Amino acid sequence: MADMLSSAIVHEAVSQILCDLISRREGKEKLKANENLERLEMAHIKLDAALETSEKWQITDASLLRWRKKLKRAAQECDDTLHECKNRILEEEQIEQEVRNSAFPKRIAHATKSFISSAFAHDNQLSSVVQRFEWYADGANDFLRFIELGCTPYCHMPFNPFIKNFFSGKKLQHKIDQGNETTFFVLWLPFITAEHGIEVSLVFIQKDVNAPENNFYFSIMLQLSESTDILGIAIKCLQLFTPLFKSKVEIIRNKIMQLPTQDFSWVPFVDSRQKEHWHNLVGCVSQWLRPNPSCCKKIDQHEIHHSSNSTTDTSDISLQPVIEAHLECQVSLDGGEICLQDSQYLIAGLLFMPHGSSEDLPPADKSSAIAVNHSEEQHCMHTDISLAQLEEITLPKAVEYLRQNTDTLVYQMLWKSKQGTAYIHVVKGSTKMQSKRRMIRGGKIVQLQEEEQENSSCVVPHFLNLWVSHAPIRLQGSIMNWIQKEAQNKLAFSPLRLQF
Repeated sequence: MADMLSSAIVHEAVSQILCDLISRREGKEKLKANENLERLEMAHIKLDAALETSEKWQITDASLLRWRKKLKRAAQECDDTLHECKNRILEEEQIEQEVRNSAFPKRIAHATKSFISSAFAHDNQLSSVVQRFEWYADGANDFLRFIELGCTPYCHMPFNPFIKNFFSGKKLQHKIDQGNETTFFVLWLPFITAEHGIEVSLVFIQKDVNAPENNFYFSIMLQLSESTDILGIAIKCLQLFTPLFKSKVEIIRNKIMQLPTQDFSWVPFVDSRQKEHWHNLVGCVSQWLRPNPSCCKKIDQHEIHHSSNSTTDTSDISLQPVIEAHLECQVSLDGGEICLQDSQYLIAGLLFMPHGSSEDLPPADKSSAIAVNHSEEQHCMHTDISLAQLEEITLPKAVEYLRQNTDTLVYQMLWKSKQGTAYIHVVKGSTKMQSKRRMIRGGKIVQLQEEEQENSSCVVPHFLNLWVSHAPIRLQGSIMNWIQKEAQNKLAFSPLRLQF
């Protein structure tokens, strides 16, 4: 009996000692991981800052050009390593949580394995990787000193008036009466964010009371710099939509090129409930559509190639400053109107984000097109397909799907590739559909309250309702709260209340 009691006491003592050792070990590992992560982030920031500063100088010396190229490659590798480390930390935290909930012997085995692995490989390897990037970051300081000694700073042209007004915090809200109850709206808003600096939202809207088929909504959001060609980028972005929207793209392009910019009147974008309301949305949307703020700063990866039969400039489009481009309007099939039993017309929308997540791509980094209709399970319909090819087949497929599923209101496709992500939807538009007072919310069709019906057909809340389930989980709650506040307070700028 005494031996059994003594054995139990010893066993309990050993368990407490081991438990204490495990807790200490886990705590030390977390501290070291966080320290390495912070050092890696600081090295990445230093490399980015050096490269951005170098862009303001005219560099002709071959050795300095090679040095900058090497720093760009190091910055890209550092960025990739940083994301990989963050993902690995999340995975290990999940495993540790599972181990904590498991039996004590299993915890001991896991802690022993973790200790051996850490002691002989992982920690030492990560530390050496961090030291390598810190070495590059320190060398970047020398690189800048050589530039200052032997290079000439670019002589920038005076600020474009648009850029100057945005940098001073002004907004543009312009209305053009085109006759016959047709109005063209221009709404440009600046937003300052901690991650992206100054971002601007450019919105172009046409509202035709007598012919709703002529209505359109076109917007882009981009990161602003002193040399940004705002209207040039807007016109180039329109090329993305040519296969799906065809002649409508040329109409919008001509209207933008003919804008009476000399008549624009800028006013301060003062603090208000309205400004705070939209700033909250931009904060969420930026994190969703451009999750990595430093994307493309090292190497311009986002080049969209267009077919030679385009009526607009066919040169490659650099989408580095663009966060999103969005076009929505009525559509019809080639050769005539669309005939659906319970719908008079269809509304198509396409939002392209060049810096969106390219996770879950098929093998060999090929692009993929996924049907995400909420009444069915998601399934991949196409692989190795370009955005232009998908646009060409979207409308016929949508019509076929909606004819076969008469109770369905919307057809949705999600395109992913290394060149970005696109959300495409085709929605039934008719008085019958509107009378049902339903909408897609979080992947489900729900009944609308009376005061929400008008809001649901406005472009921005409607898009968010259709696609919020594809936003990062941590942002979905904030986006839904924004939609509810917009429905209750109606703080949208009046042109944005365009209804199709």
